[in-house]
Amino acid sequence: MKKKLDLSTIMSMIHLVFFLSICCFGTMYLTASILAIPSLTAAFVIGKDVIFKRFDVHDGLVKRFFSELMANMRMMKYFPIQLLIFLQAAGIYASEKTGMTYLVYPMVACISFCAALIIFAAACRVFVETPMSITEIIITMLYRVQYFLIIWVLMILCIILFGTVMLEIFFFAGALLLMAVETVAFIDILAFKKASDKLTEEEMSCFGEDFLKSL
Repeated sequence: MKKKLDLSTIMSMIHLVFFLSICCFGTMYLTASILAIPSLTAAFVIGKDVIFKRFDVHDGLVKRFFSELMANMRMMKYFPIQLLIFLQAAGIYASEKTGMTYLVYPMVACISFCAALIIFAAACRVFVETPMSITEIIITMLYRVQYFLIIWVLMILCIILFGTVMLEIFFFAGALLLMAVETVAFIDILAFKKASDKLTEEEMSCFGEDFLKSL
């Protein structure tokens, strides 16, 4: 029985990673990244079900993703942060063409910070019950700075390794990265909610006293 359960879990995770990757990154690629933030948020909503152990492979993942995508179109209010990423990327290209490669490093750091901020904005939208201002999101992001640094470094590595092969990997298995950064962001948010005495009953019952004490 245990082997059957394990096999079912593995198959469910393969299904989740494959189809969520195609939906999320496919939407990003087809819209030239314009819908990247709503797509990320929709993926995080599904990722929340995985974290809270209530994901059901039979729920219709593709339909759920696009339903959440439409429901989170308001996340486009953070598009100026994404626009800053585009401008910095253009700056990197210009710096390499003009031989001013020393400018690449601060711009990569800036892009990574902006990407981390977008990740935390999406995570706060999913895991925090009340809307948050950008200032509150930054405070939450830096509350446990080690978690921010993990995501920041991951974003730097993604930029450094960026290329055609990376795009293909993201298209078929990028949900693994999404769930990893979402989990890290969630732990940071959970620690902030604990300090603010804003933990929900579901969070307290799902993760237990010992885990919450360790935050």
